[in-house]
Amino acid sequence: MTKNELNDKLQQLVREAAAGDGHIQRSEVEQCFGGEHFSPEQIDMVCEFLLSRSVIVDGYIRQEQKNAPAAEEKPAASWTEEEQKWLDMYETDLAAVRPEKPDEWDQLMDDLRSGAAAGAKRRISEIFLPEVLKIAKEMYQPGVILQDVIQEGNLQLVLFADQIAPAGASDEASVRKALETELRESMQAYLAAQSEVHARDSKLVKKAEDFHDGVETLKNEYGRKVYLDEAADFMNISEDEAEAILRLTGDQVPDDTENGGAQSSGASDGPARG
Repeated sequence: MTKNELNDKLQQLVREAAAGDGHIQRSEVEQCFGGEHFSPEQIDMVCEFLLSRSVIVDGYIRQEQKNAPAAEEKPAASWTEEEQKWLDMYETDLAAVRPEKPDEWDQLMDDLRSGAAAGAKRRISEIFLPEVLKIAKEMYQPGVILQDVIQEGNLQLVLFADQIAPAGASDEASVRKALETELRESMQAYLAAQSEVHARDSKLVKKAEDFHDGVETLKNEYGRKVYLDEAADFMNISEDEAEAILRLTGDQVPDDTENGGAQSSGASDGPARG
């Protein structure tokens, strides 16, 4: 399989998931790559890619979840001061939500079947708001804003509750389990996507720092300002990439140049200022 063929299949799966409310079955992934004789490990890599694109892969369990001891408890999260303040306010708001009554679920199922579905679905969403908070706390990852994770979970809760079919609403345990599974999978996909963004941003920051250090080294060596082509050559990167890094850090690259060496036209001929 060529790189282009692999990319085409991956994009095909992303499109199929988008058409299916962001979900796809692991079996569908296996079927898509069935002719390529992918190993289970390779299928897992495809599932990880899909998670990074906010696709929920039903039936896929991440390796760290498989290996985690059942009795092991995750250390208590350490919130930032801003997160703790927001969390205190949010928990206060949640406490004001009407708690579920012992016999309320049966009435909600009756309402779904009798045609009063809209109100019943809204109430089901309310009942599950504390579950969203609980799962968000369990899945918390430093570097990802807790408030964003909770809001993502609340959004998915509303969307999934709206899809509850009256005909299958009589089994309370099944509905509750489906809701919890949906919440965990959607929030896991969100966290995976955010982790990839964070990793990419960290790489860009590291590149910018390395480039700045390289420019400072050349300035000290030459005893003068350093030009873009010189810095790019020193860092073994293209001038386009060097210019992109400069612009990322907010530096301006003048169009003119005083470099006495080989020159080319355009903004990339300007000096790189560290």
